Amino acid sequence: MPKKINSKITMKRAQTIRLKTTLRRVAIATSCFFLLSISIIVIINLGSRKEAKAAGTETLTSGAFIINMGIVPQTYANGLKPYGMIYDLIVNYKIPIKWVINQSKSRDGVDFTYNAVNYSGGPFIIESENISATIAARITYWITQGILGVYTTSSITVPVYNTLTVFPTVSIDNTDGKQGIITGYYANALIPSTAYVFGGPTTLTGCVDIWTNPHGDPSWATHKDLYNFVTTYKSWIWAECHSVSVMEGCKDLVSPFNQLNFLTSKGLQCYSSTKCGPAITETHGGGSTSPYTYSYPTDPVMQFMGDMHQAATGGSEDWYIPMSTGKWNNNTKQLVNTSDGTGQKKGIKLAYGPAFDDTTNGYVMYEAGHDLDGSGTTAQKVSAQRAYFNFLLLGGISKSLSISATVPATASSRDKVDISATVSGGGGSYTYKWTSLLGALFASSTQATTKYHVPNVSTATTDKITITATDNCNRQNFTTKTIAIVPSSLPIKLKSFKVNNSNKGVIVEWSTASEINNDFFSVQRSLDGFNFIELGRVRGAGNSTILLDYSFTDEHPYHGTSYYRLKQTDYDGKSETFNIVSVNLKEKLSNINEVHIYPNPFSDSFTAEFESIDKKEIQIQLLSLSGVIIYNESMVIDEGKNSFHFTTPDNMKTGIYIFRVLNGSSVLANEKVYCRRN
Repeated sequence: MPKKINSKITMKRAQTIRLKTTLRRVAIATSCFFLLSISIIVIINLGSRKEAKAAGTETLTSGAFIINMGIVPQTYANGLKPYGMIYDLIVNYKIPIKWVINQSKSRDGVDFTYNAVNYSGGPFIIESENISATIAARITYWITQGILGVYTTSSITVPVYNTLTVFPTVSIDNTDGKQGIITGYYANALIPSTAYVFGGPTTLTGCVDIWTNPHGDPSWATHKDLYNFVTTYKSWIWAECHSVSVMEGCKDLVSPFNQLNFLTSKGLQCYSSTKCGPAITETHGGGSTSPYTYSYPTDPVMQFMGDMHQAATGGSEDWYIPMSTGKWNNNTKQLVNTSDGTGQKKGIKLAYGPAFDDTTNGYVMYEAGHDLDGSGTTAQKVSAQRAYFNFLLLGGISKSLSISATVPATASSRDKVDISATVSGGGGSYTYKWTSLLGALFASSTQATTKYHVPNVSTATTDKITITATDNCNRQNFTTKTIAIVPSSLPIKLKSFKVNNSNKGVIVEWSTASEINNDFFSVQRSLDGFNFIELGRVRGAGNSTILLDYSFTDEHPYHGTSYYRLKQTDYDGKSETFNIVSVNLKEKLSNINEVHIYPNPFSDSFTAEFESIDKKEIQIQLLSLSGVIIYNESMVIDEGKNSFHFTTPDNMKTGIYIFRVLNGSSVLANEKVYCRRN
């Protein structure tokens, strides 16, 4: 015969425990299960003025999505909209993107080959582990916008240049009213206007990653703040048309005689006589000389297909050349040269490098032409605009927050494990947000160091834990780690769990087929199936391999529908909560008829009417769902019809309450009332 264990525990209203349960189901699209060392440190550290460097080859599992950036001819759809897709996935969905560049390729060369297709132009890849149903839907959306790509059906090994997790904060100069030139590039790429702000040099702070100048006539008085922008804040600058030669000539006429000649030793020859200030004494000719030379095919900025020089024509200045007494800085990359000049004095269409030849400063890029969306063939327009967006991606990497996160590689189901993150860079004063793909809980999701509550799983599975850090500039970065969850041995095997009405209340009964380290059971009750209070505890058997029966009596049940559930706790504090069952207590609890309450819901007051078969003293109580008594009054009722009027106190909040009538320890009535404050 099975052993019988019974327990009656009277609920102590002042000591009830309120638990909240969140039921969430998340579908996981994943094809691998990694069992690594007990802990792993994930580090994104790109230096004080972080410069992206090739990370080496990586093997990506089957099911990854390749964005093909090498389609010829290039169009806005296949060449520019991928940047909109990258923005969407990084900013809105916290999805890292692999930027793949072969460090030994020639111009327009192959970055990698998959399934007999050559991929060029610096393709982007989304790893299969990050493609959930939601992300797959976003990929489908971008395909409908003209993105060209393919899902892999086998693993691939590719030369990853960088894993992109940020998109930079951009300020577009509007002092000359030409900001529409740049915003047009974003529109072509389907990048929303939330990706940038407008402002001149005087508005710049360290919270801006890149300032872009499409036009204008800089002077030292109006643009001197750019000096600190690149040297103190380490932020980046992009400029085009004649604003470039004019800017390079901007010079302070008093000590220390600073000049904005970011990429040259003496400044650039002016686009027109006397237009670039007293520091510039030379003027270059109108048109540049062909042919044009394309260099640095593995540089991230040069990840476009074909030519771009025809797009950099028109306007007041479509090429640049240093003063005859100066030269391009040693660390300035002359990406696209004209045939004017020689060596470090050659003319250029496209160049970038660290300001003042100091690699700890922010970088500056010059791109010739008045409007890269207004000249040349469509394919060359795409190339010129891709160079702009590639420069932005590099600037975002440089100014990104560095996150070092420590997360266990494996954990047992129902464990609570330590996780932590360290953040540096940006503007400081960081805030943190931990999230779990499986909806797991954290001791605190907003602290750098916390505990991850490992979900209870019956089979081996994985979870993705993401830490997102935000600095005081609202600059964000994130890193995600996969954790392998191993199911632990179930502490009990529950054979049955049921509730039944009786003349003594509600009887909760359950039985176990086996138990391991079982300390105790908690019986919990709820009115809504979500907010539970603990009624009492029943001691477990510890370890058992035989059938055991348990019972618990709720002597003061709610009238109407109630929900009960069972929680089991081990000796080491681990717990498991089982399914919810409900019971509807329709029987009259005592010699008092059903209570009629109106209005219900109520605001300022309500009236309760009921009939009694005899005269007696009763107690009227109003309780919160957690069992706290907020109103208690004794009164004598007569045989027949009785009524009670309740006036809402000022401090009573909107919510569900229990109207209770007692005679001594006997509950005569339990009714839900709904307070709705204006």
